[in-house]
Amino acid sequence: MTERLSNTANQYIGAAKQTIGQTLGYPDMAADGARQKSEAETAQKVADAKAQAERLQHTAENSANSAVGGAKQAVGQTLGLSGLAAEGAAQKSSADTQQKVEDARAQVHGAEHELEGKIKQKVGDLTNDQSMKVDGATTEAQGTLQRNV
Repeated sequence: MTERLSNTANQYIGAAKQTIGQTLGYPDMAADGARQKSEAETAQKVADAKAQAERLQHTAENSANSAVGGAKQAVGQTLGLSGLAAEGAAQKSSADTQQKVEDARAQVHGAEHELEGKIKQKVGDLTNDQSMKVDGATTEAQGTLQRNV
């Protein structure tokens, strides 16, 4: 979350520098602002991709643990091995609970994206930055999609 806030702040600061530089006729300031904004956007895309990869990995691990736990439970019940059945039930329950936590994190992450997108659109309006407005709309839509999946 701290990285997201830092990247977002740098995007806004960069956009402001770019706008001020363009408005007041300071091309170096405008270029520096554009660079800062672009670097922050790229850093956030990289951070988002890493987070998505981690979520997918956790989901795969949870699914595998749930399936293995369910299989242990079924085999234990079928063969009358109560210890194996209990171990399987516990493994399955733990994996299912961990997946619910991952799903909740995805909901929060989606809500963050929605809010971030709305803020970017407003900042884009204030600075007359079309690319930030478009990025904001895209970010908001991404958040909505994450919350609905």
